[in-house]
Amino acid sequence: MGNIFDLLFVNPMTNLLLLIYDVLFHNYVLAIIVLTIIIRLITLPLTLKQQVSSMKMAAMQPQIKAIQEKYKNEPQKLSEEMRKVGFNPLGGCLPLVIQFPILIGLYNAITRTLAVTPFSLLELGKYIYGFLPNLSSLVPVNNVFLGVLDLGQPDKLFVIPILVIATTYFSTKLTTPPSTDAQTKQTNQMMSMMMPVMFGFFMLSAPAGLGIYWIVSNLIGIGQYYLMKPRLDLAKAQHAAVAGTTGSTPTTPQAPPKPKMPPPRSKVKHSTSARVAKPGSEKK
Repeated sequence: MGNIFDLLFVNPMTNLLLLIYDVLFHNYVLAIIVLTIIIRLITLPLTLKQQVSSMKMAAMQPQIKAIQEKYKNEPQKLSEEMRKVGFNPLGGCLPLVIQFPILIGLYNAITRTLAVTPFSLLELGKYIYGFLPNLSSLVPVNNVFLGVLDLGQPDKLFVIPILVIATTYFSTKLTTPPSTDAQTKQTNQMMSMMMPVMFGFFMLSAPAGLGIYWIVSNLIGIGQYYLMKPRLDLAKAQHAAVAGTTGSTPTTPQAPPKPKMPPPRSKVKHSTSARVAKPGSEKK
């Protein structure tokens, strides 16, 4: 399985990264930035689809919660009603699943080309395509950035981990759709705090080059969000309107309630316009 993943994702990205590195005057940071932008542009339709689906699910939460409460004891009926309103829990996950191997492949390509150990440097030669002979002369790559930062070693000044934490926090905060459910809202808040800290802690021992990639990826993600925000807001408003329409049940007019007691009879006697004469009472 690992060989197939390398063949489809890691090896092409490794060679593409080295090609970009060669074109950009052997500047490894610029090569990471350009390759990350290319990957983000390729996966942009999937990113948009995933975020629109997340907005749709967030807008439908009140309607979904009402259906779940109404049919909690009828699983088959609950499933039917969920399908009617268009609920698809995998709608937002599928684009993310498709992007995941691409991002992992890019991550491994950066790790491989940095070649932080002599063994990894020897291993790198096996993954370079033979029909690209100029790439072999690029190894090892120039790991030094701004004359002080070794991209193959952890950042001793902690600048990279701090930037990773900050950009991850803002990226997660922006891309997480708001929720009306209290439990979901609390979970999202916890994840928005835990994930940045987790990645920052990881960068304390990881090569700084990986931190550069993560920072650039977060910044591009934030930029993509603001570029797509008008479309996301429109999709959210449309789904909210649809959810409100389909969630409301028509009400039938009801007859006014009957009075508990009959109205009192009037004591005023109505006068008759003519009296009926009894037989034989007329004067002759």
